[in-house]
Amino acid sequence: MKNKGNGIVIYHQKRRSPNKVFLAFLGILVFIAIYVPFFGSNLQYQTGTTFKYIFNNIGNLCLMLGSAGFIINILKIFLKKISIGGFITSVLLLWIGAFLTGTSFILWGFLMGGDRPPIGYH
Repeated sequence: MKNKGNGIVIYHQKRRSPNKVFLAFLGILVFIAIYVPFFGSNLQYQTGTTFKYIFNNIGNLCLMLGSAGFIINILKIFLKKISIGGFITSVLLLWIGAFLTGTSFILWGFLMGGDRPPIGYH
């Protein structure tokens, strides 16, 4: 930026670098054009297996935390320190864990979880 003395300021704009979003989009298109026709079904199987493993572990963690919280809240009833929020949190964790792992159980007459039929072409 230069000041000419009589109130005129000249601003020299820097050269723009290429748009990185466009380059990333172009890279994805090249990957799809070269890799997917030859190895697409294998890639679909690998990513599906990886995500199933990740969500199954998250579901197991939710089941463990929900079970522990539910047992602790049942014991708190005997100490007369009832926590409704703790019950709701533990039941929600149990429900999320049952949904992610496919485990089914009945809690207070409600069926939680269970295996779902696969979504897509049969």
